[in-house]
Amino acid sequence: MSVAQTIPLEQASAGMVLAADLCDGGKVLLPAGATLSEASLTSLRRRGIETLAVLGEEAAEDAVVVEAERARRYARLTRLFRASAEQGATGQLLARLQLYRSNG
Repeated sequence: MSVAQTIPLEQASAGMVLAADLCDGGKVLLPAGATLSEASLTSLRRRGIETLAVLGEEAAEDAVVVEAERARRYARLTRLFRASAEQGATGQLLARLQLYRSNG
């Protein structure tokens, strides 16, 4: 599996995945695992960000697979609770399960 590498912002391109939180003055601009877009790259240039840590190609593919699995789990919960998601405690349970599933 490829490891993270720190590259100059000029070498970054849309589709790359961040290996670590991207911070500016202690504030997280983009979290680890975020996929860079043209808009995010433009914003980072405006902020004067010079370098960032990205995942190698194989690790980025693994991150995409993990994200797809999270999305599948979230969709399954939504489908299972479709008839009762708005009913009191059931809605709260769904929200907790979705939060749990989105974190792992």
